[in-house]
Parts: sequence; C-alpha cells; structure tokens
Amino acid sequence: MSQTDSTSHAKRTVASRFKPSMVVWPILFGLIGVGYMLWRELHTGLPHESLTLNDHWWVFALLVVLFTLLKDCSGMYRLRVMSGKPLTFRQLFRIRMLYEFTSAVTPSAAGGSSLEVLFIHREGIKISRATSMTILALFLDEMLMILLFPTLLLLIPYGELFTTNGYFQYGYLWAFIIGYAMKFVWVTLLFIGLFCKSSVFVSIVSFVFRLKFLHKYRYRALRTAVELRQCAREIQHETLGFWLRMVVSTIGIWCFRFMLANAAIMIFNPLSAAGNLMCFARQYILGIVTMIVPTPGGSGFAEVMFGDFLVEYISQAMSIVVITSIWRLMTYYYYLVAGVIILPQWLGRSKLIRNRNASK
Repeated sequence: MSQTDSTSHAKRTVASRFKPSMVVWPILFGLIGVGYMLWRELHTGLPHESLTLNDHWWVFALLVVLFTLLKDCSGMYRLRVMSGKPLTFRQLFRIRMLYEFTSAVTPSAAGGSSLEVLFIHREGIKISRATSMTILALFLDEMLMILLFPTLLLLIPYGELFTTNGYFQYGYLWAFIIGYAMKFVWVTLLFIGLFCKSSVFVSIVSFVFRLKFLHKYRYRALRTAVELRQCAREIQHETLGFWLRMVVSTIGIWCFRFMLANAAIMIFNPLSAAGNLMCFARQYILGIVTMIVPTPGGSGFAEVMFGDFLVEYISQAMSIVVITSIWRLMTYYYYLVAGVIILPQWLGRSKLIRNRNASK
C-alpha cells in the first residue's frame, strides 16, 4: 500500500469510529457521577461550611499543573525513544493527545491502543514500527501496573488498602481482583510473545479462539499475534539504554498521574507522608478497577470511587466534589477538549496531503 493510500485508509478508519455522541456520553456520565457525589456528601456528617484552603494552597495548585505537564512530557519522550527518529514536539504532542482522547471516549478495557498505530503512522513512521511502538508501550504500562501492587503491599498493610472510614470495601476488592487477574494474564501472554517464543503465543491464541463464543474475534486475535511477532523481531536488538529510558518514562507517566491527585487534595487538606502514600496506592487500585467499567474512560464510576476511597483524607463535604472535579479535569476532560480540537485538524491534514499527492 502506498503512503497516499495508507494515509487515506487511516483517515477513513479514524473518521468512521468517531461520532459526536462519543464525547457527549463521557461528559454526561461524569456529570451524573459528580452530581451523585454532591448529593451524597451534602447528606454526610462532614462540615458544610465554605471551603477553606491550605496555607500554601498556591504551591499545590502549581504542582497539579506541573505534574500534568510532566505526565504528558514523559509520554511524549517515550514516543520519541520508541520511534527511533526525531519527531518534532508538535508531532509528539499530537500523537499523545489523540491517543489519550481515544482512551477517554472508549471503555477503559478497550483503550486507545488500536488507533494509536494510525496516529503514529500518520506522522511518518512505518506501519510496522508504529505497531511495534504501540504494543511495546502497552506492555510496559501493563507490566508496571502488575508490579506496583506487590511493591505497595511491602509498604502498606493489605487490609488498609481497601478499608475506608472503618469499612472494608468488599465490592471494590473483588472488582480489583478481577481487573488485576485480567491484566496479569494479558501481561504474561505479551511477555511470552515478546521475550520468549512468539510462536508459542500464536499457538495459544489460535487454540483459545477456536472456542465457539470467541470465534468471531479469531481474525483480530491472530492479527495481534502476527503483530506481536513483528514487534519481537524489532526490539530484540535494542540497547540497555533504550530499555532504561523506556522504563523511566513509563514510571514517570503513571507516578505523575497519581501524584497529581495528591497535590489536588493538599490544596485544601495537608497530608502526611503516610497519607500521601495511601492516596497514591488507592489511585492505583482505582486505575485497576476502572479497567472493567463499561463507561467511556470509566466516567461516572471513577468520580464516585475517587470520593469513596479518599474521603477520610478530606475534612469538608464540598471539597470532595471540588477535588474530584480538579482531578478529572486534569486527567480526563483535558484530553476530551484537546481531542475535539486536534482530531478535526488531523483529519483535515490527511485530506490535504492526499489531495496534494493526487495532483502531482
């Protein structure tokens, strides 16, 4: 397929998957979640007086913005390392925003990985390399989420992770177990395909998707297996420096994301070192649980769960709603707005390039 045909195909594929309702529904679910929180918190025993700010609130407000920027810069740096070529800041920013936008308007379990290939390819990266970049980024993200849990258990007693205001959250515990088990199986398969024998992965996929209820997904699964084999070939000669940069940037993406919420809380309420660690850990749990939530980007559920898990570190009812809104604004709605602005430009550029090539 020529570059012109490939660009046209990418444009048609992306355009066909996005409708205005995909932006409306996440906003609606989020408003319902925040509205429910507001109603619930106004009926709790927490004080309802006007909001009071931390003495150094402006420092933590700046940290919220700084952590947001560092989170995205870490993601952009990882893209640059994986691409193997000097993409411009604008190209990296465009890919990053479009990927996060796709993740925001699709269910958490689906994510934005499938279209990230097209976004990367559109910036001049070969389709094979773009596919490898997407698979590798997915593997690193999932591996970090798997390894983070036992690390946190070394620092925090198990019972405290799921206990809020004296109540053990059994529902969230079982949702976490399901989500973590799904990630563990997926990471194991990716590890086998990338670093052991990709042929074993292909055999496993071929066997599993012979089951009748999975048969309609067989073609997509086998295509993923082939792409994984290609990725394994491309990364087998990468240097230690490459892997160190990839790991550090991946840690940066997730740590800055979690630390952002801690800073938002401290605009209103000071946290001890232990409190900061607990808030960090519970955001990790929230990230696992929202993976199995059917709404786009976990909207609605994420807001309510955030309030449930962090309410004991907040002294006023209204500040829970405000902090949750700040958190979702910087980790979710920010990408919705960016995507709505950038995606039409991206589609327009694809059409312009196709027309230029056709006129030559």
